[in-house]
Amino acid sequence: MGEIDNPTKTYAIRGIPLPPDVVTKTKTIPYAPGTPSRLDISKFFPPENDFLGRQWTLLVLALERFKAMKVDERLSYFQVAGIHAYPLQSWDGAPPPHPDPTRHVPDGADPYGGYCNHNTVAFPTWHRPYMLLFEQLIWEHMKVIIKEWKLEGTQLADWEKAAEQWRLPYWDWARKQTYSDKYSLPYVLTVDRVAIYPPNGDTLVVDNPFWGFENPQKHDDGKPRKFNDMPKTPVDMTKWNINNTSSNPVSKLLPESRTWGECSGVSRYGIFTDDNGKTYRGLEGVNNFSEANVIFGNFEDHWYNPYSSKKVPDRKERFKFNPPGTLADAVNRLFSPQYSDTWGTFASTKWFAESAQDISTGYMSLEYIHNNVHNLCGGSQANKAGLGHMSDVPVAAFDPVFWLHHCNIDRLLSMWQSLNWNSWWNIPEPPNDNDNVPDVKPDAPLQPFHTSETTTPDQGFYTSNDARDWTKLRYSYDDLVPKPEAVEPNGTLNEARYKTDLAAHIRTLYPSTIEYYQKLYEDRAIENKEFFGPNNTEAMSWNDYIINVIYDRYALNGTSYVIEFWLGGADNDPNSTFSFKENFIGQVYSFGGLVPASEENPSGCANCGSQKAKKVLSRAQVPLTIPIISQALDGKYEHLNTTRGRDVVPYLEKHLHWRFVQTGGEVKPASDFPNTTISVWRGTGKPQEGTSRDGQPLPPVYAQYKPQYSPTEHKEGGLSESDELLGRAHAPEFNFRGF
Repeated sequence: MGEIDNPTKTYAIRGIPLPPDVVTKTKTIPYAPGTPSRLDISKFFPPENDFLGRQWTLLVLALERFKAMKVDERLSYFQVAGIHAYPLQSWDGAPPPHPDPTRHVPDGADPYGGYCNHNTVAFPTWHRPYMLLFEQLIWEHMKVIIKEWKLEGTQLADWEKAAEQWRLPYWDWARKQTYSDKYSLPYVLTVDRVAIYPPNGDTLVVDNPFWGFENPQKHDDGKPRKFNDMPKTPVDMTKWNINNTSSNPVSKLLPESRTWGECSGVSRYGIFTDDNGKTYRGLEGVNNFSEANVIFGNFEDHWYNPYSSKKVPDRKERFKFNPPGTLADAVNRLFSPQYSDTWGTFASTKWFAESAQDISTGYMSLEYIHNNVHNLCGGSQANKAGLGHMSDVPVAAFDPVFWLHHCNIDRLLSMWQSLNWNSWWNIPEPPNDNDNVPDVKPDAPLQPFHTSETTTPDQGFYTSNDARDWTKLRYSYDDLVPKPEAVEPNGTLNEARYKTDLAAHIRTLYPSTIEYYQKLYEDRAIENKEFFGPNNTEAMSWNDYIINVIYDRYALNGTSYVIEFWLGGADNDPNSTFSFKENFIGQVYSFGGLVPASEENPSGCANCGSQKAKKVLSRAQVPLTIPIISQALDGKYEHLNTTRGRDVVPYLEKHLHWRFVQTGGEVKPASDFPNTTISVWRGTGKPQEGTSRDGQPLPPVYAQYKPQYSPTEHKEGGLSESDELLGRAHAPEFNFRGF
């Protein structure tokens, strides 16, 4: 498909050209009015108007055309997806990722292990030019399609404008989908055929390109080849084989490999084994969207809703009072003032031991939430719900949902930047290089993404500084469009007003713990002073409970695993807790899959290898408050009936349990994860003072957290009173945030 490629030079990633009337009005926060916005995918399918219908039609046809390109073409879907990791080949002439700067690589060894950028502070910025590349290539295909139609006059102008104004859509997984009234996959991922509206006036029903992806290289009978069986003739494409990870056994259920090379298409909850990994089903690519939606729903449906009784028979009224979903609550907290307010705590799961006595809420990060969504989309249990590509780093980008998901990650990044523009690499990492892997700097190259065409492909890469301002990359987001009242007469932003409006908008988008509390405060059937405590009732505040987790992403040599958290059951009886799915309250997903590089395996993931060797740990957070409220209200949980600390902490001691589940579905002993530290914290949440200019409330604020030892003291992996950093004896050294 040579129309869009000049293989003699690097491919310049610049974004889609802007309309001629766009003028930059940035003071501090990026602002260029008229810049086309990235929209939620639900606005395109089904399209809300004719203009969106044209954009949707172009998107469907362009993505299908893109996916059909041969695997040996530089700008093919296969190679662009492969930048993320497999098949572990250099892209666009870029050198392989740098080996660990703290480790000698033997002469002749290949340090290459994929352009892996996870568990680093450059996680969100590395993915920004990656999304821009994908967006630009879709647009390039749109132009070719319009040219092939041979349109004229106003019809040509309409379609060219549709392409010019189009930007990559996102999927906001932290908002309920309108077609289901639930947290779920977007509607476009649940149908294998879709309607499009080409310029001849006919409505056509075609294959849905978001349904999946299969190997574009076919056998003579037209069936797709396995990803580890690329053709040798007439052109040798075997360098693009996706080989199984036989050097990294996964579990008893998947003893030899993750089988990605045996697949001919991508799956969502579609790969199963019934005989401990001897054979598999679903390798041709299966979209089990209904199972994915069940899993997503688990993070909302299990919470007790006191308003779903006959007291409120109208379904729409009941819907208003549904407890917030876990993802919505997590995102809301991410935007709460000072919750994760440094670049490092917001951007990455990377853990610094030196910060242990200073941060309490900063275990919540954009990357951690992102990791969980990958697992929710793909599935990681071949013996139960099913296994899918989105759950494994090496192959996640081959699933079309990857691009919708990561576009949303970039959207959340842009929103956070708008509120925290000066928090850019603002806290340097602790000076402890002997025990840590140095952080990526904002001027470090983000390989393999080139900013311009060049004949020297080892130069001219994006940096995080280059990617900081999204308007310079020629796109914006619908959520970032200011209200007219926030624009000054000279066309610039009233930035204080703009930030307040955006914060209020975020509170509206993502219902959180505060919505649950406020509805309960209004319920006369609940004795507030007894349920919340007299001090909280007077202050309209609440006890807030969180689980902070320090974990080793490489505990299983890079293989992904889940730490599942469960609450309920009989006293001190984990088996009874694990017996009822309603007791499942949250998870931490390690999101691995690449074998770390080592002296014995120098061809592994270099970034992963250096982190493993240096014992770089990761952090995560599971909010506990909503499940605690739910269980205190639900008569089925007879051991808890208030949210007061005197009742909750002993309840957690007897009823909070966790387990480690490896990719494939095997439960592993906690002793396999010796670097894990799980702690329970109790703090205070309360409404933020003030409102937006038009009276809308702002996200709540949280502070005054202290570790609670008894819920974790005598459990494997749990924080103890004698901990060398957070033990009771070190309390005078704690510097946790207050109000």
